[in-house]
Amino acid sequence: MVAAIAGLAAVMNSHPAIFAGLQWFGAAYLGWIGLQLLCQPVARATPGKEARRSGWVYCRQAFAVSLTNPKVMLFFVAFFPLFMRPDASSLTLGAMMLHVTLLSLFYQLALVLVGNALARKLSVLPSARKLATRLAGIALVGFGVKLALNNR
Repeated sequence: MVAAIAGLAAVMNSHPAIFAGLQWFGAAYLGWIGLQLLCQPVARATPGKEARRSGWVYCRQAFAVSLTNPKVMLFFVAFFPLFMRPDASSLTLGAMMLHVTLLSLFYQLALVLVGNALARKLSVLPSARKLATRLAGIALVGFGVKLALNNR
């Protein structure tokens, strides 16, 4: 994984036009998604539709995304050696990773539970749904503009 990322970094350094093109494409894509959210009418709430899917479906999807996210792996590879003594065992590194993983799990679980409860209450209010959709659209357009301006 690290070798693949290093290889990609080498290609991007030797061909900056490819990297700039990818950034412009990403900026345009973010802007397009944001504009879609801003221009489309907000969907009405359909009670019970969300209940058809189990929470475990979302849990499995999020777990798969996290496992395949190279930033997570790079974080562990880059962050933990800063706090390790050269004579420390790999068991110590494993224990540190386990602690951070468990702390993150409980913290993010609390965020999901609170966010889900809030979303269920707000989803029945059309004005709240419209506001959330519009704010998400504005944020995505803003991120696209910021990325485009950073490319200059």
